[in-house]
Amino acid sequence: MEERTQRYAVVTGANKGIGFEIVRQLASAGIKVVLTARDEKRGLQALETLKAYGLSDFVVFHQLDVADASSVATLAHFVKFQFGKLDILVTFNFFYRE
Repeated sequence: MEERTQRYAVVTGANKGIGFEIVRQLASAGIKVVLTARDEKRGLQALETLKAYGLSDFVVFHQLDVADASSVATLAHFVKFQFGKLDILVTFNFFYRE
């Protein structure tokens, strides 16, 4: 039997809607997913919902503000040292600055 290599994904803007569903589908397929959201409280609520689906082994939360370079760098560092690689990146967010 061939052993499958673990795959890793990051989904930005994933605390609700389509981003959340993408996380759910990836995790259901056995991919380890970093669910990110700007709002930590909403991100953690989304994580709890996914745990209720039985996906706690496949999803972790990391706060991310894509408009903040240091926040993006912190996420990159987290992924590198937690997983060593990234196979899938889904960016699903919107921000507006005046």
